[in-house]
Amino acid sequence: MFMLKLFRSLFHLPLTMRVRYDHCVAAKPEITIVFLHGIASSYATWRETLPPLARDKDLSKVRFIALDLIGFGKSEKPESFEYDYASYRRVLTRTLKKLKIHTPLILCGHSMGCLIAIDYAANGDHIVDQLVLVSPPIIRASEIGGFKDQIYTKLYGGLRRHTDAKVVAQIAGFVDALSSFEKRSLNTTAFRKAMDNIILNADNYSEAVNLKIPMEVIHGRFDPLVITANLHQVAKHNKSFHLTETFGGHDMTGAKAKKIDKITKETLLHFLLHIDF
Repeated sequence: MFMLKLFRSLFHLPLTMRVRYDHCVAAKPEITIVFLHGIASSYATWRETLPPLARDKDLSKVRFIALDLIGFGKSEKPESFEYDYASYRRVLTRTLKKLKIHTPLILCGHSMGCLIAIDYAANGDHIVDQLVLVSPPIIRASEIGGFKDQIYTKLYGGLRRHTDAKVVAQIAGFVDALSSFEKRSLNTTAFRKAMDNIILNADNYSEAVNLKIPMEVIHGRFDPLVITANLHQVAKHNKSFHLTETFGGHDMTGAKAKKIDKITKETLLHFLLHIDF
């Protein structure tokens, strides 16, 4: 990582996300799906969902790509990066360009990755044809400061407030059982800034309501980090937002992982059938 930073500095190379997975059986893919993980995590979030999809013979014409977001996993973690939508938008554009994607594009996000995917579909430079969103933590502007007693704020907000305290280990241990958080990412600039600029962004709800591309949305019935009522409200106001509830929490394991793969496969096959060559 040090040598990469030095090389980038010496040659003034633009910042891009680390590509952790890039696979397609066919020589010329017909569609590309890019996976974006959540806060304090990495591409390993997809360890139970991505491999079965990539091995599926019915999806041989799909290019599967998984990235580590800037600040997390094996991507660079610059202190000067703003960890806001505009910054992630710019670096994702550069990464997609570097990957030479010439097919229709689907973004698949988990948790904060959902929010980045929604923003990029609405405001990014690369056309996004569809989204698959797993456990999107969408809260309304009016709720951001008022959820003192909600488990959402106790977990996400609590982690943000206590990243410099010893108590974070205990909180993270509890959250670890429910999500894909990596403890080493909690006490970082990336975590603190992404919490403030993305997770607790006042525009997230309206952005989801106003985005008019197909969105397949999956959430766990027992997910403490997702406000289910808000997802139902988005679905009520945006017919492009198709909501599926399944067993599970904020993680992507077991029955929830199988449901994610089922819906993702159906989405990809439907898209492949309707590509206009």
